[in-house]
Amino acid sequence: MVTLLATVLSTFFLAARRIWNRRLLMLCLLTGLVTAVGILSSIPLYADAVHHQLLQGELMESGAQRPPFAFLWRYIGAWHGAVDWSELSPVDEYLSRQVAGTVGLPPEEQVRHFRTDNLRLFAAADSQAFADREPLTWTSLGFITGLEDHIDLVQGALPQIGAGDTEVLISRAMAEEMGLQVGERYVLFSSGDEGAQIPILVAGIWQAVDQTAPYWFYQPAAFHEMLLTSEQAFVQQVAPELEKPVALAIWYQVFDGNYVRSSDVADLLARISGAEARVAALMPDATLDVAPVAALETYEQAARLLTVMLSIFGIPVVGLILYFVALLAGMIVRRGQTEIAILRSRGTTRSQVLLIYLLEGLLVGGVGLVGGLALGYWLAQLMSRTRTFLDPALISNPGGAPPLLIVFSPTAVQYGLLAVGLAILALLLPALAISRHTIVTVKWERARALLRPLYQRYYLDILLLAVPLYGWYLLQQQGTVTLVGSGDNPYSNPLLFLVPALFCFSLALLFARVFPLLMRLLARLASWLPGTTLLLTLRQLARSAAQYTGPLLLLSLTLSLAIYTASMAATLDSHLVDRIYYQTGADLSVAELGESTQTPEASGSSSPSSSLGQTGAAAGDDTEGPRWLFLPVSEHLRVPGVRAAARVGDYSATSNIGGRQQTGRLMGVDRIDFAAVAFYRPDFAWGEPLAGLMNRLAVNRSNLLVSQDFVARHGLAVGDPLRLTISIAGEVREIEFTVAGPLALFPTLYPQDGPFFVGNLDYIYEGMGGTFPYDVWLSTDPAIAGKQVIAGIQDLGLAIASTSDARASLEAEQTRPERQGLFGLLSAGFLSAAALTVLGFVVYAVVSFQRRFIELGVLRALGLSVWQMSGYLASEQAALILIGGGLGTGLGLWASHLFIPFMQVGADKTAQVPPFVVQIAWNELWTIYGVFGGMLVLAVAVLIALLVRMRIFEAVKLGEEG
Repeated sequence: MVTLLATVLSTFFLAARRIWNRRLLMLCLLTGLVTAVGILSSIPLYADAVHHQLLQGELMESGAQRPPFAFLWRYIGAWHGAVDWSELSPVDEYLSRQVAGTVGLPPEEQVRHFRTDNLRLFAAADSQAFADREPLTWTSLGFITGLEDHIDLVQGALPQIGAGDTEVLISRAMAEEMGLQVGERYVLFSSGDEGAQIPILVAGIWQAVDQTAPYWFYQPAAFHEMLLTSEQAFVQQVAPELEKPVALAIWYQVFDGNYVRSSDVADLLARISGAEARVAALMPDATLDVAPVAALETYEQAARLLTVMLSIFGIPVVGLILYFVALLAGMIVRRGQTEIAILRSRGTTRSQVLLIYLLEGLLVGGVGLVGGLALGYWLAQLMSRTRTFLDPALISNPGGAPPLLIVFSPTAVQYGLLAVGLAILALLLPALAISRHTIVTVKWERARALLRPLYQRYYLDILLLAVPLYGWYLLQQQGTVTLVGSGDNPYSNPLLFLVPALFCFSLALLFARVFPLLMRLLARLASWLPGTTLLLTLRQLARSAAQYTGPLLLLSLTLSLAIYTASMAATLDSHLVDRIYYQTGADLSVAELGESTQTPEASGSSSPSSSLGQTGAAAGDDTEGPRWLFLPVSEHLRVPGVRAAARVGDYSATSNIGGRQQTGRLMGVDRIDFAAVAFYRPDFAWGEPLAGLMNRLAVNRSNLLVSQDFVARHGLAVGDPLRLTISIAGEVREIEFTVAGPLALFPTLYPQDGPFFVGNLDYIYEGMGGTFPYDVWLSTDPAIAGKQVIAGIQDLGLAIASTSDARASLEAEQTRPERQGLFGLLSAGFLSAAALTVLGFVVYAVVSFQRRFIELGVLRALGLSVWQMSGYLASEQAALILIGGGLGTGLGLWASHLFIPFMQVGADKTAQVPPFVVQIAWNELWTIYGVFGGMLVLAVAVLIALLVRMRIFEAVKLGEEG
């Protein structure tokens, strides 16, 4: 045992010394490990915290102002009969003293409330012949524990127990309604119980301090007609007078559920079920009427689903970071290959070698786990503030949003341990391979390194390419890759991100197969050119292509995923804005109530805007004067924050061409004002601007823009007449129009609803014989909230039927948990992957220099100057960056154009219209190029510094790698 302990300790110290000797490489490995643990652990931390926040809000909304984790147990005597005190004691003992331990949550508030059945109240002077008189009122007598801390005494004092009458409190409402006063004596009379009488004394008058306090299980108004006494008085003075004194019993507990997380829900629900079973055994008719059971079940499922979804979305990002960790682990193992070979030659077993690396991994992994969990906590907070990809709110919090209450759950620790385990595995696998060799076999194994990698020898890269190609085929056939439970939400379908990520990865692997052939071809071409620098670079890349595969793949995958992710985010953001503004029409759409001039018998006094439907009847054709009265639309410009306003009418229109009737929508616009407020994209009319469309309407007041499907179906051409039957607020007229041109789309009009038409609003009103209700579209100042603008409109005296605020809807969509989690995760992953790629590339350049120390020393000894060597190494690094950057750019752009259009999912018309316009994130792309350019400068600077410090005689003399 002592020998074993000594062996373990010596191995531990050896591992610690090896870590210190390679501290720079180990520090880089630790950086990657902390990043991987942080991103992985942030997923369950965010999912738990954000859904816990939603759970709290849901429970507050559904709990009638009760706290989220409130429990209310109740026995109702009106249903099951009043009970004696002795029957109630066992369940009262359990719910008062033991249930908190069963539920397992810290108690914050506990209230008990018992009361009698309804009793008749008489003045003390009427103590005779109660049965023959009408009572002052029917009331009950009870107590509420802790009442004295939550009420103010308007008059009098708290009830005291004594030998005389039972002292009670009455509410201020009861005192004012019935004229009761402090010091008056009354008698409660029970018709049952052989006419039991309870003399009472009004000791005080109360009112609630705070009606919204968590203490109140019912609203204080529920106790306004009840007489309240102390628990001691109830037990000693009231209960003995009645055969069955308790007609209602309530036990109300409030627990602290802030630290309940999804992993705790199953056990918590089981404990609540156990408490219910215990109560049912003690008193079968007592029930748990208020509890967060249903909300907890929903919370557990939603948090688990979001965790799984984000985990799948995070696979490419985390995989890229773990690939960096694996590259560093491989470098570390190869740096120690000679040392391990010497140890093996001196009798060290393979298990001892693996134990050394295992201890190294555990030491680094322990530090990485702690640091990664701290990073995950910070990332989860940032995810809760994310609005879009690389949102500045990741760093700042301009909205002052409250931080999430984050608790380290077992799931988060498990995710972190998964990253640590994979990192240790990345150390052990190459260590297992090199532990087979002694100093004699190392040279032979290095010669075999010229063989192609295993995945190329067995064509695994080609087989892997079949997976994303099949996914693309499914997309082409089905329109989208569907996932169970994903619905119409692109953020809940991880396959829409996994398939393009796998597409980039498999093609990058395939490029690694042809990379040596390409370098050989370029080297042959370079042999015909003057100079040796380019030739040396290309021959080095062709001869040792396997050594460059790792950084090349890391570079190309980082760039391709960054381009695809940034472009996907830009497209989704742009489409979200387009979709909401298309649905609303402008910044703010207001449906106002116009004033009808018709008599109530004819039509009613007012009607909402036509967009709400055909409401309110108009007068007949022989009615003189205007049917509806409205303030001029220019009045809206007086409201602070309103920049422009336009009338928009949306009415039903029916065409009759060749005996075929078709009903659609007719939009009437003020052509001068409309362009200043409306949302519009040039592709709605094949590149024609909105001003051009409005000019078409200006040529002729009867001109009409017609949906392209309608034009194609009926063979219409510009200038053709078109008669439409218009129906507005019960008034039906036929109006002649002239086709002015086709439209593909127009704000708020959907082809799925049938044909649509856009014309001059005043011309429509002339044809209808008067002005009818319309909506008002507003262009508003982004700095002023829509609620303030609406309040300003109401201050003008305008009655508003409904509103639609595009910016408020946009804010609501941007704060959806799945969207925030996805973009926050992708933003953090992209920044981490970019930083680690730069770090990995520089580390690779240094390690490659040290590995080729002898070769470079020989070249210097042959006469190459420092600047020639610098050009050689700089061209090598530049070639890698250019090839990796070009490959990554091509793959990212290809994947963006190929897969992003399929992310427009959903069968609803608002999801499909307007169509996606793929946005390539060029700004982010140029930033990435700038980062990679800086990476090249940094790597070359480090290599030049190493070259300057190189001692040629040491390199030549060593003749071997250290």
